[in-house]
Amino acid sequence: MVITPQEQQVRLARLKTLIVSLNEVAVLQAVADLLHDGVSPRDILLCFQNGLGEIGEMYQRGEYYVSGLILSGEIMRQSMRLLMPRLVKEGGAVGRSGLVIIGTIEGDIHDLGKNMASYFLEAHGFEVVDLGVDVPPRAFLKEILQREPNAVGVSLLLTTCLEPLGRLVHLVRATYHGRQAPPIFVGGGFMTASTDPTLAAEVERLGVDYVVRDAFDTLNLCLELTRRGEAEATD
Repeated sequence: MVITPQEQQVRLARLKTLIVSLNEVAVLQAVADLLHDGVSPRDILLCFQNGLGEIGEMYQRGEYYVSGLILSGEIMRQSMRLLMPRLVKEGGAVGRSGLVIIGTIEGDIHDLGKNMASYFLEAHGFEVVDLGVDVPPRAFLKEILQREPNAVGVSLLLTTCLEPLGRLVHLVRATYHGRQAPPIFVGGGFMTASTDPTLAAEVERLGVDYVVRDAFDTLNLCLELTRRGEAEATD
């Protein structure tokens, strides 16, 4: 069955509402029905990104608690089991694209954005080492040295976590001495550099290589870094 663009938009809007209301059973059924009717899994993923973003904002306003965040993550995980085969079929995960270490920095337990970024990367062939939440800088460093990733992603929602982020960047740079260290990118709900120049300057001062806005931005950055690495290796 092929649905019209108008009907698709209506059904995706309904899916977002179901996601925000944390209706797991209805979300999974809606995802299955959309896939059956030919809707692109990437359109569905964008719907999830918008819905999960709204959940994060509601958490910040005190309208949802940690239990709501946990449930939304579980809904996303279950939905990805439906979406992944179609993503692969449409040209997602083909071969190994690279290795990315990702985690939420010490002092922060938010993981919605981190989890979604991990799903996107895995769907496009990346090996993702997810260190979880509240990860100390030295735990990051240990994994970096053991695995030599193509990139390191740090998630944080709280501006109070800029200090451990700075410690991580310093540890990596000092440990690698003049050797090429893996690029470090950071993302999180507070990363609104376009509207907060003070924050942008602080992140830049810490020596972070890149700032990402969302899971799509994360994927595009990692794909670009991989392409650059392959080009340099053949020069």
